[in-house]
Amino acid sequence: MEKSDILPKGAILQRDQETYAITARLLGGVMDVATGRRIADAAEKFGVEMLKVTGDGRLALMGVKEEDIEAAYGEMGFKAKAGIALCQQYIKACPGNAFCQRGQQDTLGMAQKIDEKFYPYPKISSKVKIGIAGCFNSCAEPAIKDIGLIGLPKGWTLMVGGAGGKDPMIAEIIGRNLSDERVLEILDKLLKYYRGLSSRPQTRNLRLGVILKKEGKERLLRVCGLD
Repeated sequence: MEKSDILPKGAILQRDQETYAITARLLGGVMDVATGRRIADAAEKFGVEMLKVTGDGRLALMGVKEEDIEAAYGEMGFKAKAGIALCQQYIKACPGNAFCQRGQQDTLGMAQKIDEKFYPYPKISSKVKIGIAGCFNSCAEPAIKDIGLIGLPKGWTLMVGGAGGKDPMIAEIIGRNLSDERVLEILDKLLKYYRGLSSRPQTRNLRLGVILKKEGKERLLRVCGLD
């Protein structure tokens, strides 16, 4: 029987058509030493050929046998989850003011708040990628994310509508000097707005930036209370 991705377990079939890549979900790409040790021990135990830091800050174990997937997750201290659904993208964050001398806001704390409040994100027919940077160096690439945050001394700058890929888009700034609470309030309205558009035939499967180009951002600003 021909093998394929095992989507409910977030396992992606590799080029050898025999083994899989699975990912350790690391919020903001951060882990403590104990977690790192568990991941390394699991990789060694199950003969993983390579570890790969992904673009969204997860850690991929490449070369896991199908029969070892559940056990490998367990050894790392994670549960096997579907991690590749379009609406369930992860948050990319820089170290922020917890570690970096340039960081002006708590990016990791904000990533935690967003994750706890919204993940898994509402059913949306396209991707939701979030980047959170602690300064204008923008190491988490917020300008090419569906939702981007840049931390500055007076609060957060909020951007929407960015994307990478074959048709890159730069996000537009829709709010400045926002508190953590205000960011969460706006994101709640923004994600509901995006979900609503996902149910319309003319905007289904479109990234947020494409929708804003087609329809303008005025409605989004009204919905989010930013007009």
